[in-house]
Amino acid sequence: MNPGSFDQDSMMVYIDPKLMSSLNDLAERKQEDLKALQSAAEDGDLEAQYSLGRSYYYGEDGAPKDGKQAFYWFSRAAEGDNIAAQYYLGLCYVRGIGTEKDEVRAVELFADAADQGYMPAVTELGLCYELGHGVVMDKGHAADLYQEAADQDYAPAQCNLGYFYYQGIHFEENNDMAAELFAKAAQQGYPRAQVLMGECFENGYGVEKDPAKAVELYRAAYEQHYPDGACSLGLCYESGTGVEEDKERAVELYREAAEQGFPPAQCNLGFCYYIGIGTREKPEQAVEWFTKAAEREYPRAMFLLGECYDRGFGVEQNYDRAVKLYQSAAEKDYTSAFCSLGLCYELGQGVAEDKARAVELYRKAAERGMPRAQCNLGFCYYTGIGVEESNDEAVKWFAQAAEQGYPRGMQLLAECYENGYGVEKDEARAVELYTKAREAGYPPASCSLGLCYETGTGVEMDKARAVELYREAAEKGDSRAQCNLGYCYYVGIGVEEDDAEAAKWFEKSAADGYSRGMQLLGECYDRGYGVEQDLTKAAQLYQQASDRGNVPAMCSLGLCYELGQGVEEDKEKARELYLKAAERGYPRAQCNLGFFYYQGISVEEDNEQAVKWFTRAADQGYPRAQQLLAECYENGYGVEKDLKKAVELYQKSHEGGYPPATCALGVCYEYGDGVEMDKARAVELYRQAAERGMARAQCNLGFCYYQGIGVEMDDSQAFMWFQKAAGQEYTRAVQLLGECYENGYGTQKDETRAAELYRQAAEQDYPPAICSLGLCYELGIGVEMDKKRGVELYRQAAERGYSRAQCNLGYCYYEGIGVEKDDDQAFRWFSRAAEQGQTRALCMLGLCYELGRGVMEDKKKATEYYRQSADSGNVTAMCNLGYCYYTGIGVAEDEAEAVKWFQKAADRGQPRALFLLGECYEEGNGIQADLAKAKELYQKAADKGYQSAKEALQRLDDQPASGPYTYNAPKADKPAPPAPKAKAPEKKKRGGLFGFFKK
Repeated sequence: MNPGSFDQDSMMVYIDPKLMSSLNDLAERKQEDLKALQSAAEDGDLEAQYSLGRSYYYGEDGAPKDGKQAFYWFSRAAEGDNIAAQYYLGLCYVRGIGTEKDEVRAVELFADAADQGYMPAVTELGLCYELGHGVVMDKGHAADLYQEAADQDYAPAQCNLGYFYYQGIHFEENNDMAAELFAKAAQQGYPRAQVLMGECFENGYGVEKDPAKAVELYRAAYEQHYPDGACSLGLCYESGTGVEEDKERAVELYREAAEQGFPPAQCNLGFCYYIGIGTREKPEQAVEWFTKAAEREYPRAMFLLGECYDRGFGVEQNYDRAVKLYQSAAEKDYTSAFCSLGLCYELGQGVAEDKARAVELYRKAAERGMPRAQCNLGFCYYTGIGVEESNDEAVKWFAQAAEQGYPRGMQLLAECYENGYGVEKDEARAVELYTKAREAGYPPASCSLGLCYETGTGVEMDKARAVELYREAAEKGDSRAQCNLGYCYYVGIGVEEDDAEAAKWFEKSAADGYSRGMQLLGECYDRGYGVEQDLTKAAQLYQQASDRGNVPAMCSLGLCYELGQGVEEDKEKARELYLKAAERGYPRAQCNLGFFYYQGISVEEDNEQAVKWFTRAADQGYPRAQQLLAECYENGYGVEKDLKKAVELYQKSHEGGYPPATCALGVCYEYGDGVEMDKARAVELYRQAAERGMARAQCNLGFCYYQGIGVEMDDSQAFMWFQKAAGQEYTRAVQLLGECYENGYGTQKDETRAAELYRQAAEQDYPPAICSLGLCYELGIGVEMDKKRGVELYRQAAERGYSRAQCNLGYCYYEGIGVEKDDDQAFRWFSRAAEQGQTRALCMLGLCYELGRGVMEDKKKATEYYRQSADSGNVTAMCNLGYCYYTGIGVAEDEAEAVKWFQKAADRGQPRALFLLGECYEEGNGIQADLAKAKELYQKAADKGYQSAKEALQRLDDQPASGPYTYNAPKADKPAPPAPKAKAPEKKKRGGLFGFFKK
């Protein structure tokens, strides 16, 4: 049992015996009176016949309500020329009470009685002319008849005439005249006039506004059991007009009038159940009362019942039924129905889609001042639905709706001011309108206002306030606000980052069908943010959002198909999705599509197409596209090579916070490509990108420390950065980390670990690592020596175009390491490596020409290759070139030039150069003789294991201290220069590994 209710079956009832006796006596007297009246009527008493007819007509004075009996007795009395009976008989004919409806006969009876001056008949005849019942409609004649009866002070006629003035029927609208006539009728206690006079006082029509007086008049009509009075009084209690607000009392009054069959009250009662006014929301009850009123063709009820079928509220959703009800209400000129019917045509719900027809219907309602229709019409112009897009027209209609306080109209008008659509841009005005719409309880406006605070648009930026506003709207179910609130948690805007909270709000937004919420929830499942990673679920959400036209979701779904994440891999499907999103101007998709053309993924490689799409995305400031477009300009892919343009684009992308561009810009500064060389700046840029976790930049920064490029050489720092990049499986870093372990640079030497790392990088098909692993097998570094395996690995890397491996493979053929010695093959591989500028290969190629191995001997050609190699910094080539000058091989003998090249190589610690330079100092060849200097140089060469230097030192030590020393002794025979042995790559200022496979 609900609180305050009671059980009538168990309730004790107290009965007053005297009261019961009195009521029984009254009933008995009425029956006796009715019998007497019946008897008199049957005896031909006209007055008795008329009175008996009234008793049956109204069901009073002990008689049951009986239309047939009423009609019979009114007919008998009318035959005797009883004027009142003629009038009531006319009512029976006009309303079909006790007889078949016959409006023409009714008019005849009313006219006959009216001719005899019977004012009720005059008034009823006026009503027939007003409504066209039984006669041709004639509002003017109706007004004349009402005037005639009103002049006789007949209240219903005064009221009807007043209504003509009130509504501007036949006369010009005149509230003063209407109020005067209503007042006259109301003073006579006529309930309809009391209600209409109450309306005048409630709204200030023709009188000074006085809600309390209105309530008094409504109450007077209600006390006469006039349902309109009960309904109007209920409305006062509902809204607190002239009385203290009491919604429960309003419901009681609506119910009283509704149970009397009054359609507006039935509709109002239904509306209370529809939205829970003064009672709990009860969808089925709402539908029941709307149906009752709609059956009486009450337009508002038809419209509201249509809404129930439209929404599936209290009934099964049925768009067809909704449209029919809207149509019926619209035929009765109910403005709101035009608007809702327009929406059905706009969306194609329950009727074939017809956007132009929707616009017509919106316009019809809008021109009558309906704000929702004005707003909808404005939106059609705003977005070009059923009409040509026109922001000016949109603003006009939004403004009209906003002036009436319609929140959505204010919200959309604010958008126009915010963006300068159809009006001059005015962000402060936009904020003002968003605020008004929010104060009117419109959640989308709270969301838009939140966005203003988030971005500082029209107000001072306040991200915490933005979050408050998003939350306010989100908690009211606004899906966009739920998504925005989730995004704040997602990236930490105005709140601490919280992926679980973000996913929660995205979930709510997505459940409401908001496509961005679906797309971001998809991201959460894609990456495992705030939810357990589920690539299939991510792809499903991207698909749902994409189906709703969400462009970012199309792109993300494309990526799923490209990578086979959550769906079966389908590069062509990926390309189609990228294209779809790209054509809608989405920069990420444009970039991804460009990359497909750039790399030839599912399409033929086409750099021009790549550049086209990269450019479109870059023009929108998309950093990755700017970086890739810069690559195209740097390398001349699809455009003319332009290093300055490349740098400009890398710079823009770097400023957009894109680490790969920061790194690429660093490379430009390191090598002076398109910008003045600045190695220290390169290091700064590598560091910026490296600290943001970019593996390539971490590797490059490590390499700078490794080689002392733009910073002091620091193997510990190099090792640290290589390790970070290798932790992300960046193959070049894995290979360089292997070098560190192999040589003990920045860490304890560990050849086994070095070989493991080379193998790891080699498995990623990285040629430098394949080559280094080959060297490990050739020399037995960290693995069991296996020269054949070494050769296999050199060949793998060499066939991929890696010059160091080509050179090493050539050397294996040259010396017969792991393969049969083959000078032709040696020469072939040295040539391929030399074509790429590989310095050791150039040197070896020089040796082949000098000695005629694999090629016809050509000493001059040999010196050319030695020079090329030496100029590129190869110390063996420097020594060999010096030796050519020393002995006149392929060039004119020039001892001074020989000393120059020996010195360059010796400065770099080359043992043979140290020995030969020592010999020059000992013998005074090309330089002033200096035995002490000669000994010093021999010692350095000997310390490096150079046998000839050890022998020279022994010879000098064996010579008597006081013995003669011949400075200008003839040159001893000099052996041919030894071929340099294969060895681990020396550190190089511009390591060939950097930027390998640059595209």
